[in-house]
Order: sequence, then C-alpha cells, then structure tokens
Amino acid sequence: MEKKIVYVDVDDNVIGAGSRPDAVEKGIIHRISRVFIFNSKGEMLIQKRSSHVSSFPNRWDDSAAGHVDEGEEYLEAAVRELKEEVGIENVTLKEIGKHYSEITEETPTRKRFNMVYEGRYDGPIQFDPGEVSDVRWISMSDLQDWIKKQPSDFSQGIRHALDFYLKTKAT
Repeated sequence: MEKKIVYVDVDDNVIGAGSRPDAVEKGIIHRISRVFIFNSKGEMLIQKRSSHVSSFPNRWDDSAAGHVDEGEEYLEAAVRELKEEVGIENVTLKEIGKHYSEITEETPTRKRFNMVYEGRYDGPIQFDPGEVSDVRWISMSDLQDWIKKQPSDFSQGIRHALDFYLKTKAT
C-alpha cells in the first residue's frame, strides 16, 4: 500500500492525507521537509536526484528533502529523509522556517509548504542510488553562481528554498 502524505489548507492546518499523485493532480497543498547540511568548512551538501525519481530527475537538490507522511511532523520527515537519502543520522537539525511555494516547472503545479532545516555534519555520505546519483560539497558562493548560470541543473524546490534560506539568514 502506498504511503499517504499530509494534506493541508492555506494556513498549513492538516485537513487529511492521501496519495502524492492525487495531491498533485487535484492541486492539494501538502508538506515538504528540506534539509541543508553544512560541513565544518561551511560547504553545503547537495545531491543529484537519480534518473529513477518521478520529480526533477537528474537535477541537483537539497541535502535531503521529502514529503511529510501521514502521522509525521516536519522534523520527523526531515530526519527520516536525511537517513534514507544520504545515510546521515544523529545530527541536530535547526529549524530555519517555513515558506509556501508553487512548483510550476512540472505539470500540474505542485503546491507546498516547505519547512527548512539546517545541520552540521562531517562524516561519510552513503546515498541511496535509487533516489540519489551523486553528492557534492559546495561553497554557498559557488552554489549561487552555478544556479544563476545554469538554473536548469537544479530542482525548482532547492532554488526556492535557497532563496528563502538566504533571506532568512540575512535578517
């Protein structure tokens, strides 16, 4: 049986749960947790989504991200995705904040509340090849330059989340 994801209203109040395809097809707002992991050099871990994933295959993305499943809160989903996608555990995640986004580069539009977290980690990365094809550590300035020059190399989700993150950190 397919996992159900959390459905929410325009104020991010839970209104139910259902399948991811139904949320997308029906324009139902749902929740995403996004994690930015930094090493002691201040570089951010980014992952390249595998060709097997349904959304933004072969594009660079957050350190880890994913839907909040039924019965989960944002933090639980962030911890789960971090372990599943890149094998990182036992990291303290700091909540940066939440923003709403509409992912329009894929049809139909995906409506999401995104909770962004950051953490520090210097250990090994063991990614799931079913979800991730590559990882790399990159400085924020190099990442911003790359996104500016080649936005299509990145998921729309990381571009929105990084803008939100940088605005939040600047205040």
